[in-house]
Amino acid sequence: MIYTVNMDTTKSKMKKKILSDSNFDKIWSIDDFKKFPRMDVLKAFSDLVKEGVLKRAKRGFYFRSKKTVLGETSYTDIQLALSKAKSKCNFYCISGLAGYNELGLTTQVPNNIVIACDYNLRSENKIKYIYRKKPVNGDKTERIILDAIIDIKTIPDTTIEKTINQIKILIKNNKVSLKSLVKSAFFETTRVKSVIGAIAEEFDFESDLLNKLKNSLNPLSMVYLNVGNALMYANNWQIRAER
Repeated sequence: MIYTVNMDTTKSKMKKKILSDSNFDKIWSIDDFKKFPRMDVLKAFSDLVKEGVLKRAKRGFYFRSKKTVLGETSYTDIQLALSKAKSKCNFYCISGLAGYNELGLTTQVPNNIVIACDYNLRSENKIKYIYRKKPVNGDKTERIILDAIIDIKTIPDTTIEKTINQIKILIKNNKVSLKSLVKSAFFETTRVKSVIGAIAEEFDFESDLLNKLKNSLNPLSMVYLNVGNALMYANNWQIRAER
């Protein structure tokens, strides 16, 4: 009997929270109700589906539909993918072409969505998850820029030189913290370290931290990129034109 009372309390509180949320785009999961017993939450979800309060999107994920003149609303693959990342990751954001497009690094519109996250998730359909470390300040713009440098040779509808110049514009306009980019670069690839370092040197960035970043480079490793005139200190950071 005690279990039944607890179960009813859990369901009523879950139902109240769900119905009071005006965001019909939200995907609900057990992670939204961590303070309740897991089994009670799972049973409550099942009951709320039977009552028509929720619909099941996928195992473990639920959504509210809304009636419109065009019919009932549903969820999108992106909403579900982000909810999946939220349930597993401490950090996640949309990156790849969608992210690069958002920051003006390309005009290309993606067919697939890339989600950068700090947990290994299996990609599915048109959603690709890539493992990435959480940037120092946890900012999605910072993560997208770091990823853009990783992908800098393959970003469509642009050039390496244009990509770097756009990153510098974002820094000048305070859309991203240069200090955070430099700190995050310590945990990234040689290419990222070199490009961020060369950019930071142009901004007269604090020498102590920049020297530490430079010393973290393998002196025998070269970064081959055709940066054109985008990086005046490219040679200082072991960046050479491609052969």
